[in-house]
Amino acid sequence: MLQDFGQANPDNHNVYYFSVEKYEYATKELKEAGEGKFCPFCNTRIEYEYYQYSHIGKFKCPNCNYGDNEIYKLATNVDLKNRTFSVDDVTYKIRFNSIYNIYNFIAVISCVSLYSIETEIVQKALSTFILNNGRLEELEIKGVPTIINLAKNPTGCNVSLRILNEDDDKKELLFVLNDNLADGHDVSWIWDINFDDLNNVSRIVTAGTRAYDIAIRIKTSGFDASKIEPFLNLKEAVDNFYKTDVKKYVIANYTSLQPTRKEILALNSK
Repeated sequence: MLQDFGQANPDNHNVYYFSVEKYEYATKELKEAGEGKFCPFCNTRIEYEYYQYSHIGKFKCPNCNYGDNEIYKLATNVDLKNRTFSVDDVTYKIRFNSIYNIYNFIAVISCVSLYSIETEIVQKALSTFILNNGRLEELEIKGVPTIINLAKNPTGCNVSLRILNEDDDKKELLFVLNDNLADGHDVSWIWDINFDDLNNVSRIVTAGTRAYDIAIRIKTSGFDASKIEPFLNLKEAVDNFYKTDVKKYVIANYTSLQPTRKEILALNSK
């Protein structure tokens, strides 16, 4: 937790805390794999008012008040559908619909405000900033809306699935999982991914060197096995994935991301 750095340096007066107001899909109970259950200073179990995602949320140690800080900048009125939020009664329009990016942006706003950068400049910068190369990248492939995101661990996967679940449109998911050296050969972490209650997902295609492992994991979550289609060949998986015109979500881990993106983009040249 970033708060650790601030609290570990109590004499540093140049520490500023930022936060994000509870948003629509925050939960009272932890629904995903999360860390930070115990206070790093006194080992007391931390109490949460709400969870935004994973272990990120509003919390406090009931013993030493770790987490109870004066907030320098607070993001409010978070509206992921319209992709807006407010800080100090100023509205910011962004290109992203994920709660973890709101945390990234409030961190940016906190930093630039210390240097008196004009608000209009910050608004313009945030409204035009986009990620590509497979990081929450939004594409149109053969006329089909497609969102690609890198996910290398349970938290990254759960955030990607949270974005998928907050979208009420009918959709299909491609999950590509490799176990190459750069990925790590142990993929037991997939059992910390929350595949429960996928919202309006009509079909899941799996691929990668561990296509069958992730398929089994999804099946054990209760998803209809007849709607899970595993492929060891990536090109076959992508071709099969786009045999329908349903909205697409793609989650790929480290070494699978760029090969998957390449195969998907190639479809537009056919």
